[in-house]
Amino acid sequence: MKVVELLKIGGEMLKLMSENEVNRDDWRFVKMYEEFQIMRRNGVKYRECVRLLAEDYHIGRETVERAIKRLDSEC
Repeated sequence: MKVVELLKIGGEMLKLMSENEVNRDDWRFVKMYEEFQIMRRNGVKYRECVRLLAEDYHIGRETVERAIKRLDSEC
């Protein structure tokens, strides 16, 4: 498959993602976001959730916060 064929298949989705400021690599954070939601429902404070996820995923706290904000936004 050529790249152009892939773009033809997913072009509308990519356009919608671009219009809603979804980063192309945000798919990597979906599981982390789901874990965040579970922790919050269980009463874990926001800052503690961010700290734990940053440790678990070996990324910075700011990256976790930005990813959560993007994934939590309406489109």
